[in-house]
Amino acid sequence: MYKRQEESLAALFDALKHGEKDLSHISNLTWKDEKGIHTNPLKSVTPDLNRFSNNYLTLFKSALRYGDVKGYTSIHDWWKYPIAAIMTCRGCVHNCVFCGGSKFGVNMYCERKTPSFRAPQLVAQDIQNVGRYTNGPIFVVGDLRQAGDEYARTLLEQLGKVKPVNQIVLELFTPAPKKYFEMVARAVPNFNFEFSPESHLEEVRRSSGKTYSNVELEKTIGDALDCGCQKFDLFFMFGLPHQTPEKALGTVDYCEELLKKFGTRLNPFISPLAPFIDPGSLAYEESEKFGYKIFYRTLEEHRQALVNPSWKYTLSYETKWMTREEIVETTYQAALRLNRIKSDFGLISPQVAKAIEERIKEAMVMMGEIDEIVKEKDETAREERLMRLKPRIDQLSMDTICEADEIKWPAGKRRFNYLNIARDILFKR
Repeated sequence: MYKRQEESLAALFDALKHGEKDLSHISNLTWKDEKGIHTNPLKSVTPDLNRFSNNYLTLFKSALRYGDVKGYTSIHDWWKYPIAAIMTCRGCVHNCVFCGGSKFGVNMYCERKTPSFRAPQLVAQDIQNVGRYTNGPIFVVGDLRQAGDEYARTLLEQLGKVKPVNQIVLELFTPAPKKYFEMVARAVPNFNFEFSPESHLEEVRRSSGKTYSNVELEKTIGDALDCGCQKFDLFFMFGLPHQTPEKALGTVDYCEELLKKFGTRLNPFISPLAPFIDPGSLAYEESEKFGYKIFYRTLEEHRQALVNPSWKYTLSYETKWMTREEIVETTYQAALRLNRIKSDFGLISPQVAKAIEERIKEAMVMMGEIDEIVKEKDETAREERLMRLKPRIDQLSMDTICEADEIKWPAGKRRFNYLNIARDILFKR
């Protein structure tokens, strides 16, 4: 189906270009006209992603041809920070309860029984191609081991022949043995990892679909760092099944313990599961079973939620264990504590820590102001008061609980290999 998706998108653009009204011939498309909503049939699911590649040369050619540098990138500051994403698969072998891209979700909505993978040799070639044009970090999407150990070994062997100089960022979905990190270290000079255990409590983690222990988690962190991992990002989450405010705040203490144990190449993050529970996820489709209350179900309800005055009212859910208000309050309290811990360990400067703390405290005050305004019965007066507050809302919605740079990996001083770009624009088709 994913092969068909790209073809379907091209067919849709072609139909719109020619002013076609009847779109019933385009597979994998849901569309609306004056007669109502139509859902066209899904076609067969393709077994691999080998037809497609990350071709950045097309981006450079289009930017040059049309004189539109910014219009051909999906990230507003990409030309300053050219991070690239390399897809290894579509679909997943895991069933995290909150993820719409889980095995359950893609089977339900896409009729995908198993993931589609891109051949490991081609993934390695994609990484090499990106490195030919940019010196920015390359994020490899998906745990390489999802397709099996042989897939991961083959890809890493191919990368070992290339030795990319870019910062390579790899994902872990489950703990990995030390021999895996040793293979990565042999293949990639500059490697980093991301891992999302969600909670420090094993029972909460299990309820979210992840069954490994803290012993396994910490061994994985230690092995990765021992093998030369330059940055290990660790992501925790609020709004999980069986997670109370007290249990959520306990995660901050665990982050401090991990920093004491592993040092500052480890970088922990905490955030709420926001703004929406993914449609297609187990938490959404079987919400009562997993203890979720879902506020928005239709597309219009989700659209309206996005224009709410604060993220508390955009939040699409609460749980049996945490109300909306508790999720918001816990997020801010945890962010304040983690911010101070990161400052103490030198992960961020005192100046940055102070700025973040001021933003968080201001956001908390503003949340109270919004709550009072929302109670205003006069709709006109309510809208006027919210509009006066909007500049502050917009300002505080950007990087409130941490700095955007915390999540970034180093890019080369010379971000683009201009000679290679120019040569290939002129001579490659």
